Amino acid sequence: MLYKILPRDSYQSFVENLIRNFDFIGPKRKDKATHEFTKITSFGELDLSYKKTTIPPAKQILFPSTEEIVEYRREDNSIEFRPVVEHSLKLLFGVHSCDINAINFLDKVFSTDFSDDNYLSKRRNMVIIGTDCEPRETCFCLAMGKEYVTAGFDLFLSELTNRYFVRVATSQGNKLIEKYASGISSAGEKDFKEYNEKIGDFRKKFKLSPDAKSFYDNFDLIYNDEEFWKKVAKNCFSCGSCCLVCPTCFCFNVRDEIELNLKEGKRIREWDSCMIPEYGLVAGGHNFRPTKENRLKQRYQCKLKTFVDKFNTYACVGCGRCIETCLANISIASDIDSVRKEVTV
Repeated sequence: MLYKILPRDSYQSFVENLIRNFDFIGPKRKDKATHEFTKITSFGELDLSYKKTTIPPAKQILFPSTEEIVEYRREDNSIEFRPVVEHSLKLLFGVHSCDINAINFLDKVFSTDFSDDNYLSKRRNMVIIGTDCEPRETCFCLAMGKEYVTAGFDLFLSELTNRYFVRVATSQGNKLIEKYASGISSAGEKDFKEYNEKIGDFRKKFKLSPDAKSFYDNFDLIYNDEEFWKKVAKNCFSCGSCCLVCPTCFCFNVRDEIELNLKEGKRIREWDSCMIPEYGLVAGGHNFRPTKENRLKQRYQCKLKTFVDKFNTYACVGCGRCIETCLANISIASDIDSVRKEVTV
């Protein structure tokens, strides 16, 4: 990791150079209440004041909600298959630490037990520049250890008094600042001191602090307690909103679309949710997770236990999107602590 200083008066020209030379995607105000990550064509469109987007910025590009993955055509007695893989270079600007940590998790998911070419080709062709954020009331990234990121980005910009503290994580990131930024210098003792104070103050702003380790340690004790899970899932509508806005959820369905001539078609991947009743339904009418209690328990197990065992990391970054989106006001942060309360003598 290299640590550089970008003068404040060089920041705009640096960003404008990136906009001119890349397929630049960043946060843009959509309306009075929301922002979205979209194509940016001028510096004035970029709005880094956002606190959170509803849909995770990187997930919608790397793992889109609907994606064509295969085209096929039948000729006589043979079928020709053609994989559809995206290769274009994109620069994602203004991503927060929790969402970059979510990318790091998805990188593991789509490369560990199998290699997903559609995801990995996009990932290899994505430049990521992160920026600092301000926690919302529903954020609990600190409790999950995801409020700070040390990998998965090329550059990370933190605004100081009259300059930007730049963490350079890759050789590609170093080339970007050397080519497109002016006045770059190495960070000194004064810069590190102010940066560390900024990070310390940032960590004090989190209001939610669920005990995820306690949930992991006690989950097996509560696993078969049907009354507990009925209480937790009492208001759940099984709508799947929590999964659809989650930056680490990766469940999907695959369907085929056949042309009327029966000679051409395409295979499409689209987001799915383990919280939806039909997700566990198989041929013959059996459903492996027929109740909302069972589905919510599975979601929490996936987020807070399964991948701790598999990857030594939570499949939750504490972004709070699921809390804000839930129609039934279910809070994973509150439910994490409810397990500890249930097993405490």
